[in-house]
Amino acid sequence: MARQDKPSGGIPMIRIDGTRIRQLREAQGLTQLYVATSVGVTTDTISRWENNRSPTIKRENGIRLAEVLGVELDEILESRERKDIQQPDTSSSEAPKATGGSLPTGRSLLATAGLLMLLLLGVTFLRPDTENMGKADIQATRLLPAACAPGLPFPVVIKVSTGDDRTFLVREVLPEGVEVLQTMPKATILSGNVLKWLHKKDNGPKHSGYLARARGPYETRLLFRGDVAIRQESKQKVATGGNDTMVLKPVHWADTNGDYVISDDEILEVYDRYGELPGLDLDRIEEMWMGSGYRWNQETRAIEVLP
Repeated sequence: MARQDKPSGGIPMIRIDGTRIRQLREAQGLTQLYVATSVGVTTDTISRWENNRSPTIKRENGIRLAEVLGVELDEILESRERKDIQQPDTSSSEAPKATGGSLPTGRSLLATAGLLMLLLLGVTFLRPDTENMGKADIQATRLLPAACAPGLPFPVVIKVSTGDDRTFLVREVLPEGVEVLQTMPKATILSGNVLKWLHKKDNGPKHSGYLARARGPYETRLLFRGDVAIRQESKQKVATGGNDTMVLKPVHWADTNGDYVISDDEILEVYDRYGELPGLDLDRIEEMWMGSGYRWNQETRAIEVLP
């Protein structure tokens, strides 16, 4: 169990390894904004953690952070805390030796029972996890706008982490009414409503993306599905996580809160999440950001920037 420092308020605290946290986040292609939102803190807080400017955090935040990064809590702790976990101090649990052949005292009996319990627990925890042996460590996250106007191109990015360099297959099943305009990298297969990318070893960034547009009436909910497959001793497949639903509304996809204004946070999120995807009209989005807002023209089905 991790050592906990308790301040005067009595809140359990732990010391984290900021460098390790940054490495895990970047390896999975996650943004600081995504991690901050998932944990329930600000991006500035995530930055302080990763730069070891706030190494001591609430244990509950550490647990949520580990869940977002897909690892056990131990893996993000400072090295000395991991050492405490791996090598618990059991010296205080040793039973005092009986002298002169006298019967053991009540305290020594309790200590002996404690040692037996520790031994039993050790056997349980050290037993190999045969159920999960050989399983591939795969994680896939879909970045998808929550809403977009019908007919307006929108981006989708699928970021994959495999734990090490290996060949894997990304499959994306598009909902009815969605048309693919461009893919990145070029999709290996585009058949009907199914997209497939074959990412080979040493073949650049481990993410896929596409530009699409959807047709349909307002309030139509579009459900996106997909998975990532990898072959190890046996074929392994995991479903793509992240956002899987987009609603057709008279808004631009970059306007995440639907207030017809592109804020500073929203323009930063555009570049952070989708900036590498070719075909995006980034100049137009910046124009909307610099203006006072925009409106959706129902007749022409186009965005109009307000001065």
